[in-house]
Amino acid sequence: MKHTLLIALLMAVGTTAFAQRQKVSVGKDGEMIVNGDTVAYIEKEGCKLLSTECVFTIVDANDDLLITVRQESFTDRERRSREFPDGTPTAYLVFSFRGSDEVAEVDSPFLPKEASIAKLVARHRLIKDRQLDPEAVRQFIIANGTRFSDRERQQNQPPAIIIQR
Repeated sequence: MKHTLLIALLMAVGTTAFAQRQKVSVGKDGEMIVNGDTVAYIEKEGCKLLSTECVFTIVDANDDLLITVRQESFTDRERRSREFPDGTPTAYLVFSFRGSDEVAEVDSPFLPKEASIAKLVARHRLIKDRQLDPEAVRQFIIANGTRFSDRERQQNQPPAIIIQR
């Protein structure tokens, strides 16, 4: 009984601490605010209904670029349905980081907003002490990879022709 109560108490404290770490908002001037502290600034370009471009830039207090997030899309021909007989439209976000040639791709909401991008950045702790956290960035890239662009590339390759003699 004591162990059950102790476990429940620890879970409640852990859940409360986790919830407190996740207080993320975006201020009027684009401040990314995590737990009441401005960690960076975010700006959106495009990202409106029928826009051909959707790009978020995240900069530090000196206006130095930290992260660029770009929404991309393709028609996934492997995922066909009655509504989409030629393939499902698939949107994803491409994260590029200062100092890295590698990118990470994640699922995208229909119309991404600054707050949703800020929450992703905070959830993965990509910014630490108002700068990119190289280890968190590395882990984010490894965990997410480039599954969307890889699938698109694979679908756009011409079929292989095998000639046997």
